Amino acid sequence: MQIRRWLSLFGLLSLWAVCLSCGQNYRLPIIQIPGDPGDPKLYHFAITISTTDPITNPTIPGTVMQVDVVGDMDVGEALIGRGPIYATLLPTGSANRIYVANAREDTVTTTTAAPLSCSPGPVCPIGAVATITMPAGAAPSFLNSTEASNMYVILKNPSRLPPGPQTPTIGVIPVFSPALGSEIALPIGNPVAMVELPNGRKLYVLDQANSVVYVINTVSKQIVQTLAVGTSPTMALASADSSAVYVMTNSGVSVIDALTDIVIGGSLSTGGQPNFIAYDFQLRLYVTDTGGGLGVYDAAVAAGNLPNQLVLKPAGTFPGVLGVAPLPDGSRFYVLTNPSGTSLELTDVSKTFAVKSPSISLDTMNPNGTPVPPVLNTCSSVGVHRYMAGASADSGRVYVTSCDAGGTYIVRTSDDTGVLMLPSPGQPPFTSTPIIRQNPVFLITGR
Repeated sequence: MQIRRWLSLFGLLSLWAVCLSCGQNYRLPIIQIPGDPGDPKLYHFAITISTTDPITNPTIPGTVMQVDVVGDMDVGEALIGRGPIYATLLPTGSANRIYVANAREDTVTTTTAAPLSCSPGPVCPIGAVATITMPAGAAPSFLNSTEASNMYVILKNPSRLPPGPQTPTIGVIPVFSPALGSEIALPIGNPVAMVELPNGRKLYVLDQANSVVYVINTVSKQIVQTLAVGTSPTMALASADSSAVYVMTNSGVSVIDALTDIVIGGSLSTGGQPNFIAYDFQLRLYVTDTGGGLGVYDAAVAAGNLPNQLVLKPAGTFPGVLGVAPLPDGSRFYVLTNPSGTSLELTDVSKTFAVKSPSISLDTMNPNGTPVPPVLNTCSSVGVHRYMAGASADSGRVYVTSCDAGGTYIVRTSDDTGVLMLPSPGQPPFTSTPIIRQNPVFLITGR
């Protein structure tokens, strides 16, 4: 009888608790993460690579600068090699390892990003810099890897003994050994870019001169197939599920079925010559062209099929378009344009593909609020990325590096407000005709 009374009392208390919570929702939210979010530490910084004028300062090394996403400040710098031209982050492993190709001294520099916390703090130093020597005349130009064990680098024209044809190669750098481990020979041509599948099984190398893509097995380190694509391929991206590779060419974007290594019939075209492609966590592909057109494609299709076109903005929509920076949260994307030749603008475009607000002028963020005269010697060099745009992994910032301005513009995405223009290391005071010592030529944002 006593037990029955206690059970009744427990039942009444339960009903009372339920009534108290009426109208409120205590369920845990379900957060869907599209694809591998990567190392959480990558969410908190952006990396800019800067170089000097090769004519007036031929012996001064380049620099790597780490920008804190939350504090919008330079939290670490390190000297790297001369003539840095390309950089990448190793996407796996416990350390945020950075690799930089230094074209003017035939080396690859590697270091690690500053950790989020350290003692005594509060600013933690960038890791020790190691220099990896490439063969004489190699002119390293491009880096890519999705593995924890190897980094791959394009070596354009390494010298060989005895004298003979100087063919390009892909250098293989073991991550745990700061030295060139081996090389993969390529046919005579002009390799300009490459992309490894996220699963690490195959590497796709773009030969601009021969308009082909070499498929390399990363286990055997051998070319297993040569695929004809559109004319003059220059840029490639891989889908998050390793099912497709998108290759930007002069005539459109060729799509390779990575499961069968067959080029899918037809290509993605905006009606003009493509000049930039981007891919986001929402499985969307962005293509811009030299005529100011833009296409957005849904890449979430079955293997062997072309992505579906979501929208096509005609030529002239974005005059002087240079690139696209999609926010990882999928809410919107930013189109970088340079319509006047020296003035940079960001156009905020909503997820519904309509212009959300007027263009955000970056010139207003300069110390004197005027356009920056171009610094031709450094910024017009072949292979130099004069302007680059990218979004932080938390979608809170968009970064734009300007070689001409000698710094990195930071835009807060919550209200589309320019935060500041962060100068590259070693800058003299800003004037209307600056003599710039360091000019940013590459940008890496956290995944």
